[in-house]
Amino acid sequence: MEQFDYRFRKVYQPAFDKVPAGARVRLFGVDYVHMRGKQGGDLFVTRHGWGCIESILPDAWFVDERFRKVGRALAGATGAVYRVPVAHRARADFALVVKFSRAGQDTNITVLDDGLHLDAQEKARVEEAEFLSPFEEFGNVARLRAAARSAIPTKQPLAIYSPPTRYLDWQLGRNAGICWRMNKGLEASQRDTPEERRIHYDWERLYILLYRWIDGFDAEAAMRGGAISRETMEALGQAARTALRRFGWMVCDHKPRHVIIRAARSGAGLLQRSHGIKWALIDYELLVRCEPPPIAVTHAEADQHAQ
Repeated sequence: MEQFDYRFRKVYQPAFDKVPAGARVRLFGVDYVHMRGKQGGDLFVTRHGWGCIESILPDAWFVDERFRKVGRALAGATGAVYRVPVAHRARADFALVVKFSRAGQDTNITVLDDGLHLDAQEKARVEEAEFLSPFEEFGNVARLRAAARSAIPTKQPLAIYSPPTRYLDWQLGRNAGICWRMNKGLEASQRDTPEERRIHYDWERLYILLYRWIDGFDAEAAMRGGAISRETMEALGQAARTALRRFGWMVCDHKPRHVIIRAARSGAGLLQRSHGIKWALIDYELLVRCEPPPIAVTHAEADQHAQ
């Protein structure tokens, strides 16, 4: 069983900023605690994940394929993505999103219109889109969260795990040219890090991203279940797209399935905010920079699309 010494030979787990300097790394602007397991796996834990470390250790969700046996594959996901309930010392309903990175694989994006009406810049970004590398994905999510805050709710990025098992190239379907570019990007993000402390991708291994689960149901499922109309579903997709562009981002394969909504606590209707239905964005493997349109939209304008 893969074990990680998150107490660093101390009686208690140290605070994130008190972890020994040799175990701290910064990649694409995100700080991690990096631990090597006794079997050779690597676990990179963010500040968000450090407070729930016991819930994200591999034996809580990965060992014996617990993500399949205890968790469930997410309907509609185009990659390998699972919801896995895990024990948490304070929250009985705590769950992880376990997402196997598709970095280096061909994208083959098909974007349905769904009322989005992409502009020229967005279409160009779609044409050149590649699945983000694991650390770049977390980096982009962190930058979006810092800029948008509550305007674009997202899942908390908790950790990245790379199991020690190795695979042949054809088993993972990765493109050598894409991997080379990702290596260069990772190197650039560590320009100020001493060479001996730099992190390098190992493309013979898997990379698994852990996010905190957000309760709710996606806009397409809500439409199919009769909770909202097709027009509202399309408006929610447009609201998310508009809000992202306001902050200089887009999701290249954006669709209503990437927008989560929730039922109101009263059980009557959907959870609302001041200008419409409250929503969250849940898919980030194609989250890229895209300059805002000439006239930036306001929070209110973005919300009005989802009324």
